[in-house]
Amino acid sequence: MPSPGQTTTYQTVPDEFNLTVSPTRLIVGPDDTEKTHEVSVVNRGTAPVHVDMSAKSFVGGIDGTLVFQEDAPYSASEWVDVSPMTFDLQPGTKQVVTITIVVPPEPESGDHQVALVFLVPAGETDANIKVNRGVAIPVYITVPGPIDDSAAVSELAAPGFSAGGTVKVTATVENTGTVHRDFRGDTALPIDGGGSTSFPDFTVVRGGEREISAEWQPPLMCICNVSVSIANTGGVSTTQTVQVIVFPVLPAIILVGGIALVILLVVFAYKQYQKGVRQAAVALQASGGADG
Repeated sequence: MPSPGQTTTYQTVPDEFNLTVSPTRLIVGPDDTEKTHEVSVVNRGTAPVHVDMSAKSFVGGIDGTLVFQEDAPYSASEWVDVSPMTFDLQPGTKQVVTITIVVPPEPESGDHQVALVFLVPAGETDANIKVNRGVAIPVYITVPGPIDDSAAVSELAAPGFSAGGTVKVTATVENTGTVHRDFRGDTALPIDGGGSTSFPDFTVVRGGEREISAEWQPPLMCICNVSVSIANTGGVSTTQTVQVIVFPVLPAIILVGGIALVILLVVFAYKQYQKGVRQAAVALQASGGADG
């Protein structure tokens, strides 16, 4: 049976372990630090789970992962009070976890971050290897004061030549401001080189760097200058550009082969025509000699 504070309204899936957390990240603005925030934890698996909560310092990995680090800069791991810290979830039940934030005196303005970790310890088993499973969500807490969400494209990479089809473009984006920077939805980072390609949604944490890739669809044939630009407040922007030569080798081979085949057919037909003319002339001469 679900414990007090839990609801049983969720359909399970045919997996023993399926733990979902919503929202997948928590953004606490300068006016929201005094409020209580909620996170929903749902067990959609077929087995009951025990969940232990913890708050971890982290830095943003270049691939977008949360890299736990005890001495991470801008840590808010001591700022959050989570309740309950431990609970059991039966299949199909939800637990609401409340988060209260206590900002210390005279904090540095800008983002401070913490990861809330929902850990499901490995159960008792005779196996030699035990695997703890869990979910972590980032919490970005913005302290009032001067805010700067600047970012810069520090590197852009793409193959110098393409024989056609999509081209992988990889950008490295560096956070140069004091808060996280989102490139999502209407603010997705576009690729300027023809077409309307943008990078997938991503976030660069304060002090972090992020490498992100997208499949760009070039014109059929071109010498293209592919650019990625980030505009910041105050009209300051950064741009990186790479050149990609696009030449459709396979279609060109097919086209040249087709032209060559047509030429061969024309030559063959012309030779057959000449052969027929010669045979007709010989037959005509032979017929004239016989008549004489």
